[in-house]
Amino acid sequence: MFKKIKTTLACCSALMMLCAVPLNANAAEEVKINDAASVAVGDTFTYSMYIADASKDVMGMQAYVFYDTDYLEIDTDSINFDNLNGVIYNGNLDGYMTFNFSDISNYASFSSRTQLVSMNFKVKKSGNTNVTYFIKEMYDSDMNTLTAYTITYDIKSDGKTVVSEKTPIVEEAEKYINTYQGNFINYIDGKGNDNTDEKTDHKAVIGEKTTMMPQNNQGNTQYVDVQKSGSGASVTTIVIVCGLLLIGGAIGGVMYFRHKENTKNGLNTDSDNIDNDMT
Repeated sequence: MFKKIKTTLACCSALMMLCAVPLNANAAEEVKINDAASVAVGDTFTYSMYIADASKDVMGMQAYVFYDTDYLEIDTDSINFDNLNGVIYNGNLDGYMTFNFSDISNYASFSSRTQLVSMNFKVKKSGNTNVTYFIKEMYDSDMNTLTAYTITYDIKSDGKTVVSEKTPIVEEAEKYINTYQGNFINYIDGKGNDNTDEKTDHKAVIGEKTTMMPQNNQGNTQYVDVQKSGSGASVTTIVIVCGLLLIGGAIGGVMYFRHKENTKNGLNTDSDNIDNDMT
């Protein structure tokens, strides 16, 4: 009897080990996205960005969505802008897609949570990866950058929402942010200065090589480096040249009128006798 029990236990243990192998293999064949969602290799998920709490309607915008091509493959045919007019986009770039829109007659309203853009990705391999964003411009009908908004994202996989209303990750790679920095400031919490909860320490990702000028609604914060753009040197040069021209003009005028006066009085104006005329 004991021998039969021992044999039965051995068989059960073997079966459990056999069953565990494919389970562990399947668990490893997933990718973790933004540390928030797990999607199996070979499956497709939908990444959607939303904007809410916008204080004014949006007349124009330029933005970028970044991803790692080692892990994800974008479906360019799936890129969708249901609530925007006049959109121009490119989804065939290496590791990111970009879009912009500007419509002076049909503004986009984001006062309540409204989809900005959505796109599908196919998972290529397991691991950890991020889908990030960076906005260059987002302005109202007066061409002022919005200061109140809330940016979030959703992820849907296998017909189910697996991430809902989560703050998206701002891209931090210098090669991108130093190229695409504009008047819009990408705050880490996805909110504008007027509606953030972090009034005293509103952290942001800002490109170093920006040449933008702060607008009248950006507060006292200035993100300008005129020396890098060469503007400071140009202004200095112009001031020096103008000063030299004014001095030269003044000297020339004095010499002209003195020559005229000397000629009138019959004085010698030859250069060799200037000293004598001064005595």
